[in-house]
Amino acid sequence: MNSTQKDFYRVLGVTHNAEMVVIKAAYKALMMVYHPDRYEGDTEEAIKKTKEINEAYSVLIDPDKRKSYTEKSGTQHTDNPSPDASNEKYNTNQKNNDSEVAWQIAIELVKGLSEIYQNLAVLSKDIAMDFRVELLKSKRFDEATIIAQQFESQFLEKFFGSNKDVQDFCRWLLSTEQREAAKEINKIVAKAGEHLNTYDIIDTTLRKYQLTGYQMPAGYERRLSYSIGDVLSDESIVFYVDETHQHGLVVRPEDQSIKATWHEAKKLAGMHLWEWHLPSREDLQKLYDQRDLIGSFENHLYWSSSESDKFNAWFQNFYIGNAFTGNKNLTHRVRLVRAF
Repeated sequence: MNSTQKDFYRVLGVTHNAEMVVIKAAYKALMMVYHPDRYEGDTEEAIKKTKEINEAYSVLIDPDKRKSYTEKSGTQHTDNPSPDASNEKYNTNQKNNDSEVAWQIAIELVKGLSEIYQNLAVLSKDIAMDFRVELLKSKRFDEATIIAQQFESQFLEKFFGSNKDVQDFCRWLLSTEQREAAKEINKIVAKAGEHLNTYDIIDTTLRKYQLTGYQMPAGYERRLSYSIGDVLSDESIVFYVDETHQHGLVVRPEDQSIKATWHEAKKLAGMHLWEWHLPSREDLQKLYDQRDLIGSFENHLYWSSSESDKFNAWFQNFYIGNAFTGNKNLTHRVRLVRAF
């Protein structure tokens, strides 16, 4: 090739014996990157590049023009870059552009690859990008589905544990953009490890975030209504239900192991799953009203979460039933509740 003749194969990034489908894919990929309306760099550079790309494509896509060009240029004898290529400054932007081009070519040539990538991106954009980098590096495009499944499996187990039903539920949450709910389950898994009750996690999340459309795993039946005194799978006891009988409050079956100041009681609540908390003054009264049905209460003083001022908070005497306000540094019994 003489010094004034352009290397059209190099412009499109294909070999001299590239098939038409590869040339078309390369052209489309390059135009997606360098089109002036899409290119993130200098506009003049984009115009220059698209001109070169169009010129190269117009020759290589035409069999007669390509044959004539190849014979004159001598490119049929080598696919090596020009000697000065190794001396070129290859900046980060160029590397990113080349990666994008390579990926677009892969999408054009590998059936279903775009869908596989998008399905991973629904779970996590980071995991989808890791998959993309791995595939471009390994060139194992025929194993794209298997590799994607491996990435997905590793992601789900890392953030949501090994329970397959919980993983499926979290996959559904992420696919329906319920990321806050998925983040909460991630925190619960981090605290509880593998000691999880599948029904509780799924049912409580659906109720808390008022989600519909999820099919419970086989073997789990979601209750249609609740009544005072019902015992849930985590042994918590229903002590209040609203008019729908689908939502209400449950209480833990036992006191916390130690008496605590008001501030310590708040911290104890924060150590538990599913947003267990101190009952408000009003909810503590509801709890007192159902004390005989629930059982296991001692005739002690129990903290509420309600403050009367900066230094004092409300508590209730479970022996006589009266509510009082007292200094937050006093120590009383702690019983946690949560909504469902």
